[in-house]
Amino acid sequence: MTFSPIIFAKHRQGTVPAQNAYRKLECQVVIDFSGFETTPFLNKELGINLNKLIAPGLGIQGVFANGDSYAVYYFSETAYRFVLGQEAANTLVALVADHEHEYDIELMRRDDLAIGQICGQSAFDSLLTHFSLTPGLGISDLQTCYGKQSGDVFVTTLLQDGIQQHQLIAQAKPLLAWQEKLSAEGFSVN
Repeated sequence: MTFSPIIFAKHRQGTVPAQNAYRKLECQVVIDFSGFETTPFLNKELGINLNKLIAPGLGIQGVFANGDSYAVYYFSETAYRFVLGQEAANTLVALVADHEHEYDIELMRRDDLAIGQICGQSAFDSLLTHFSLTPGLGISDLQTCYGKQSGDVFVTTLLQDGIQQHQLIAQAKPLLAWQEKLSAEGFSVN
């Protein structure tokens, strides 16, 4: 049997809060974006520089022209995942609707997925242990983020307001189980 590790990343920048904390992100949504012209659309219409996204899981954080922020993760030349607030999601959906006749693109709002966020001294090690992740990448760019699928959870690492954060994206029931498990390990739940 061959062991194939899931390589994960950690930011070299930012601070790590002393207290371990978990919170559910009610105001965030996931939108999967695909199509043969997805990359050209993101480059031209959104002005997103995707040159750094050369491996599945790499992502970048950015801000739309109206000030709404987002994180976008690269899966392939034809598939990306956005994690963004409700207003930013509405902005993206409207923009795609304006251009869908010009590009082979499709959005799928993933209302079946919920998002939890953890941070703290034990957050990274907890992710490595629970999700069988192998540390291997160090991220030094403040706008770069990283995500990997592990079982039924998409696990991310990113900087928000200069603080190292990790998101767990899964269906509501498994996410609740992770919340309970992390709470039992001493993560405060907000």
